Amino acid sequence: MEETTTLTTRFKLPARIRNKRNTAADFEARMALADRIADLPGIETIERADDTVPSRIDVYLRREYSARVFKSRPARLFCSLDRDSVTVNGLDRWGRHQVLSCGWGTLVDELVCIHLPRDRKELDAVWSIVHRAYNSFFDSSEPEPGSIVLSTWDWPKYSRTSLQ
Repeated sequence: MEETTTLTTRFKLPARIRNKRNTAADFEARMALADRIADLPGIETIERADDTVPSRIDVYLRREYSARVFKSRPARLFCSLDRDSVTVNGLDRWGRHQVLSCGWGTLVDELVCIHLPRDRKELDAVWSIVHRAYNSFFDSSEPEPGSIVLSTWDWPKYSRTSLQ
């Protein structure tokens, strides 16, 4: 009987070119990103057009998805799109490290603020970040964002000797 094993590859982003000029493909790449996010199953979008936040779209996991994944919690914020960036919730520690070290965005509390793509190549990189965050909501082995993660180095140390 043949067993299939899934090899998990390490998430690795290319370095983002900072001084690249915006082109006409800029708008197309941003719209393609918005379309890909809209095609994800189990989401709902809310447009924020009030004076405090100009033209921002919040993307939530639908209540039925949220209840199934987060044990009857209300709808959960997945990401927010505005004119400069996409803010993503739920990215794991390694994903956040890759985004920061490769120049794709900044960290705001537990959220990652990612620069919007300027061309098709950048679209694929930004989409891989967003899709990884989306998948992490459904990965039961990942700790919930915002939860405390303790290392084994933080555990108490006990001696095996009996000194009297």
